[in-house]
Amino acid sequence: MKLGKEMANARKRKGITQESLASNTPVSRESIAKYETGARTFPDDLRSVMANELDDVEFYFLAWCDAAGKVSIPYFNGENIDHHPTSMAFLVQAETNEALDKLQDIPWAKPVHTRTAQELEETKKLIFELLDAAASMVNLVGVICNEHQFSMKQLFTQWRLSLRSRNYIDKDF
Repeated sequence: MKLGKEMANARKRKGITQESLASNTPVSRESIAKYETGARTFPDDLRSVMANELDDVEFYFLAWCDAAGKVSIPYFNGENIDHHPTSMAFLVQAETNEALDKLQDIPWAKPVHTRTAQELEETKKLIFELLDAAASMVNLVGVICNEHQFSMKQLFTQWRLSLRSRNYIDKDF
């Protein structure tokens, strides 16, 4: 039910009716209503379709998280999160600095198979710090997109093209 309810919230935030959403997707208005109320289970294959059509930051994060089996960056909405861009920028800076500091603790020149159990634990802690930094950055992107009413979908499409042009990702990806 949660994804359907969140789809309804996203649709309302964007000012889109069920009829309009149905006309731009391969889903009837009646099915959309059933997904939103929980009368019908939200199908896995509609996550990306609805996320793309709604182009809502919060729904995008939720659909990504559900589709990836929680192996994704979550939308930050905890009690310690202030979605003002300046506050989010401070969070990014703090999380990035923590990750960079932790990066200094890892013995990179030492072969992996010779590292101690303690060094392997420190590497895991580094990974968590890097994930915190990455998550805060992606959330800042979402906050800025919301603040300026940019389409996250369009910006990600342009960004992926820039990655391809720099040969950072394969042309077929």
